[in-house]
Amino acid sequence: MSSSDNMSSLPSPPEPDKSPCPFYPNHLFVEGVCALAVFAAIVIVALVWQVPLEEIADPGDATYVPRPDWYFLFYFQLLKYFQGPLIVVGTFVLPVLVMAVLILLPFFDKGKATGIRKRPLAAAAGLAGVVSIVALTAVSVLEDESHTTKMVLPPVTEAQIAAGEKIFASFCQICHSIDGKGGFMAMAPDLTEIASRVSRARIEQIIIDPQVVSPTTIMSVIPLSEEERHNVSAYLSRKK
Repeated sequence: MSSSDNMSSLPSPPEPDKSPCPFYPNHLFVEGVCALAVFAAIVIVALVWQVPLEEIADPGDATYVPRPDWYFLFYFQLLKYFQGPLIVVGTFVLPVLVMAVLILLPFFDKGKATGIRKRPLAAAAGLAGVVSIVALTAVSVLEDESHTTKMVLPPVTEAQIAAGEKIFASFCQICHSIDGKGGFMAMAPDLTEIASRVSRARIEQIIIDPQVVSPTTIMSVIPLSEEERHNVSAYLSRKK
């Protein structure tokens, strides 16, 4: 018998299994491991780079400007386009519609193709969603910057902080408490950590015109010179 006959008599290698990977338990196991890895990474980052919490919410603090975190800015911007009777569209109809589409998508899209070129409609829909979120987030950030009054302030010095502390004690501490002192009339919010909520420029705006906080505020305009105002804002900008 020739060697060629021996080679032909050998069993052929098995065909690779081309059947799709089952969701349970194969795909579910991979998803679980990935989710556990992401969760562990988040915990490690949170322990290493700890983010300070804000102070407990104070209903009487009219200086606090609530804003969503960056990953919710797109929805915050979207709600601006639905006012009055249409508010229900942005707060209820659209979220329910998006969730319904995501839940029902596996029942409508049963194709086996996984390449982007073979699924142009799905790829276009996904790309449109990402572009919409990025665009709304960018518009929200740009609108915030355009509404912020640009104010050129001198650099903070220790002399300014010391002078600002004295001015604050003379003009502001009767209503506002700070570091556990003052606030004798209990008519205004505590300013111990005001710099963690508002910028120095915002503090100056409030001093110039208290009504930028609330049209109904009882705070009056404090008769300070520009230098004195800079000193007070420098002092309060260190209160975090």
